[in-house]
This record gives sequence, C-alpha cells and structure tokens, in this order.
Amino acid sequence: MNIKHLLPTTAILSFVSFSIVVQAAPLVSIGDNVDVFFNGSSSVQWQSNVFYDDADEQDDIRFTVSPGFEVNVGRGLSNLDLSIVTRYDIVRYDELSDLDSEQFHIKAISSYRSSRWDVDGLVSYDEQQSSGKDGNTNQKGQLTQSENIRANLNGEYRLSPKFSVGSGVNYSDKQYKDQESLADRVSFTVPVDIFYELTPKVDLSVGYTHTSTDVGETNIGDTVNGREVSSYDKTGHFFNIGARGELLPKLSGFFKFGYRTSDSDDSTIQTVTGGTPDLPTSTNRDSRGTVGLDANFTYAATPKLTTAFALHRGFGVGGEGQGTTTTRANLSANYAINSNYSASANFGYTLREYEAADREDNVYSTGVRLSYVPNRYWRFSTGYNYSENDSNAPGQGYEAHSIVLSASLRY
Repeated sequence: MNIKHLLPTTAILSFVSFSIVVQAAPLVSIGDNVDVFFNGSSSVQWQSNVFYDDADEQDDIRFTVSPGFEVNVGRGLSNLDLSIVTRYDIVRYDELSDLDSEQFHIKAISSYRSSRWDVDGLVSYDEQQSSGKDGNTNQKGQLTQSENIRANLNGEYRLSPKFSVGSGVNYSDKQYKDQESLADRVSFTVPVDIFYELTPKVDLSVGYTHTSTDVGETNIGDTVNGREVSSYDKTGHFFNIGARGELLPKLSGFFKFGYRTSDSDDSTIQTVTGGTPDLPTSTNRDSRGTVGLDANFTYAATPKLTTAFALHRGFGVGGEGQGTTTTRANLSANYAINSNYSASANFGYTLREYEAADREDNVYSTGVRLSYVPNRYWRFSTGYNYSENDSNAPGQGYEAHSIVLSASLRY
C-alpha cells in the first residue's frame, strides 16, 4: 500500500478534530429557524474483489473523503420541516488509480404536519459508482457510473377519527454513463391506500399501486458483431391489504400483502454478425402475475437490543433491461453496549429470477459493525462485510469480502 494516499484523509480528520474543540453549535444559524451544519466523513476500505468477478479477483484499498453540508429549516416552526443535505465524495484507490472518481450528492427532504394532513416530500440527485454486486450490472474489469434522480411526494388525509386516505407520486430516473449495454430506466409509481383505525395502535389498510416504467434500449458488442434491443414500456399493478402500527407488544411496523401483475411491450432485436445485419426479430414478453409483499418490522427485544426485518416480493428490471421477479429478505440487529458503544449485525438474501432466460441469482450478504460515539458530533466505526452471488449464469457468480474503518463529523 502506498501510504501517501492516506495523508489527505488523516490531514482532514486532524483539522476537523481541532475544530470540534472550538465549535459546539451549528456552523451558521440564520434567524430563528435556519441552522447550517458541516456534515462530513472519511473512510478506508479494503476490498477483496473490487469488480465482483469470480474469474479475475482483484483486491485494493479505497480511500473516501466526503465533505458536505446540511441546512435545516423549521426550528421553532410547528408544521414545516425542511432539510437540504449535500455531499461530495472524493474516491481514490491505492493500486487501481484509473477507478478514481468524484461523485456529487444532494437531496431535499421535507414534511408538513397539521390536524388532518401529513405530507412528506423528497428530491435527490446522486452520482454513483457501482461494482454491480447485486448481480445486475456486473461489467468485467470496470465499475459502472450512473446518474440517479428521485422525486417523491406522499400524503395522508384524515377523513374522520376512524378513516384516512393516502396517496402520492414517486419518480425515479437512472441513466448510465458510457454503458450502452445497460438499460436506462424512468419509473413512476402511484400508490393509493385507505386506512381504518382498528385500535388506537393498529390501522388496517386496503390499497392499490400503479407502476409505469420506460426501459431504455441496449447495445451489446459493436458494428461487426453485436446485438441491439429496442426500448420498451412496462406496467405493473399491486392490489393489497395490510396493517400498520404496534402490531404486537414490542413489534411495530407495517405489511402489505396481495397480488402483483406485470405487462411489458415487446422489443425489436437487431443482430449483426460479421458486419452483416440479420433479419430483425422480436421478444415475447408475456404478462405475469405473482404474490406481492412489502413488509418492514421492528422488534424491541430489550431496552438495549433492537431487531429489524424487511420482506419484498415483486417484479423488477435487470441491468441489461431484462424483466425479473425478485424475492428479498433482510434481517438486522443493533445492540447498545453502553452510552458510547454499539454493535450491529445484518443478513440479507435476494432471489432474482430472470424473465425469458434460464438464469437465477441467489445473492447473500452479511456483516458486523462496531461503533463508538464519544459525543454528539463524532462517530467512529469499523466493520466487516461478506457478499456472494450464487448464479447459474456463466461469469455472474462471485464472492467478496471487505473491511472498513470510518469517521464522521456533524457540527
């Protein structure tokens, strides 16, 4: 390892460490309602398999410095809260320097509360560098760059002491950079739910969610030997019933259970062999249906031990635009050792079945982390993560380990 790569991180941490002795309040306060914070972090991470490639594993050490700022509006206001968070990631690799990058992130989160209305909104922009560890976007010998835009607006209106109705619009736009083999996508989701208060702690629900996705074209290969698949539209429906609130003593959360459908247009496939275009063909994307599930539970086992469990079953889109059926389960636990130290562990499993292809991915991930919070400003942590993709598709399986040390500061 070339130690000079570590110097910028060490210098920044030393500088902000000195600053924290002096600063004990928001960086800037504007009037009575606005606070501005510095919100930064640094990390050192060892990766055993940077590209998640089982045939050619390459390990390296990644250094990340992430200065950022947070603006909070709403202190002293009863109904409105608004936070704007921005961060700039400076990523450097010890050996694989061609992977060095900078990524910008910004998001605005808002909420409004009144006697009848609850409204939440989010707008975000993120530049991402991905290893494709989910088995969806593996690009051998390189990392995937993308730009991601999200915009969510969801609200709930109380019609009466027993009934309320919720709805919203959720938008996402993922655009890959210099990756014609990966499919860009734009998606709209509109949920509608009616809630009935069964008890003061539990609401029952009946709902429907409409999803519309525009999947971009893909171009694999070149003008001599290649294949181009045209863009297509995908429509989904989710009819569900569910419940939310304190479902059992110490168990809170929500679940939606029902039936999902998916209808996709066909695409034109143009194949070029030896520089000569073959006759165009067409896909045959049939309508599909499956049991649908979205659930998220938190169990407060003891005052110090809290566990969380999330489940999902539905349809998705693979990195190259393929339709998928996804089943996902995530389990995590957090234990507060004392007022300064905490430990956490997680386990995740995803089964991804690809439409119109004999491919099935079983993705496993597990990890442990120890955190130290000496005061309200600083957080230090270290952790280990393991991930594996057991895939029947050639070249898509992998195993990977990582160890990370990180420090974050907010003041």
